Amino acid sequence: MPSTPISGIDESELALMREITREPIQTQRGLSQGAGLSLGMTNLLLKRLARKGLIKVRQLDWKRTQYLLTPKGALEKTHKTYHYARYTVRLFRQLQENVATALRREHASGRKDFWIVAQDEFEGVLRETLAGLNLTGARISFATRFSEVPEQADLVLAATQEVQPARLNRRAVSLIDFLNVHFRLP
Repeated sequence: MPSTPISGIDESELALMREITREPIQTQRGLSQGAGLSLGMTNLLLKRLARKGLIKVRQLDWKRTQYLLTPKGALEKTHKTYHYARYTVRLFRQLQENVATALRREHASGRKDFWIVAQDEFEGVLRETLAGLNLTGARISFATRFSEVPEQADLVLAATQEVQPARLNRRAVSLIDFLNVHFRLP
């Protein structure tokens, strides 16, 4: 996910807004833990969200505070969530198209052994994509890090943000550009 805001709020603000939606009456410490933010950052973001008119803060008693999304805040949260979902779908489609292009090209040139470096959900998407390619005789191996790929492998297809170590003398083809969802392999 890009670090620049897609709509009027950033990732940390969205995480905090999600936590407020989940549990509106709680301490800042509880909000920070639920959103995965530091207490100081939570305090700063709550002030910013209130200043932007995205949340209302109401002190219920000396210990309890209620945080509520305003209609403007709910709209911003909805917009950000929509754009995030769209970005994610584009990212996965990009990955599927690029892996199909790269593997078909390499397979057509005679390559039979493939190493792919991918993690988490990307590996699952790649496995699904590969199942539909019908590359006769191809042997495909997966690794979660470049260090797991045997040194004799001369080509690695990568769907990761990890950078291949420069000391390795092999070709690495990036299947995805995390900052450009319109990236296509030539």
